[in-house]
Amino acid sequence: MARSQVTDLLQQYRFHAVASDTDGNNPLHFGADAPGGEAGFQSITIPETSLEPVEYREGHYKHSKKYNGPPTVSDTTFMRGVAMEDTSFIDWIENAIDGGEYRADITVYRYRRDEEGERAQAQPSQRSYIFHECIPTRVKPDGDLDSATGDVSLAEVDAAMEWCETVKG
Repeated sequence: MARSQVTDLLQQYRFHAVASDTDGNNPLHFGADAPGGEAGFQSITIPETSLEPVEYREGHYKHSKKYNGPPTVSDTTFMRGVAMEDTSFIDWIENAIDGGEYRADITVYRYRRDEEGERAQAQPSQRSYIFHECIPTRVKPDGDLDSATGDVSLAEVDAAMEWCETVKG
């Protein structure tokens, strides 16, 4: 059964992303009047971790052995963000261009919904993902201008990370 937008507090933005540094501070807090670094997103691509095999031939052995190489982690994309008058995720790349602090850990919370479609406020997140040492790589601050569609404006932020982890509950 479809939920009405009245009961869906984030209007289809089910994933809550919060930026922090190793001290727990918010590195995306650029202005004194906005909390910064928190937004709801409709879609977040979960990064893929992969190991490339490395071949090594030792001494006089006929065949080479394969070992795991260093792990690589793919980039993530935060899509269709809603952040009421908060442009911290967009300001993040501008801060990197200007030579400011740009590394951040981003925690993504996924909450369960009750039968009426509302987020269970008293419940902890169902699962969370922590993207460590993220750097911004691409920002599309607004959607394409199209008056024929009734969609909410699209915004996209891409980030590269060193590593990621999944936390249950």
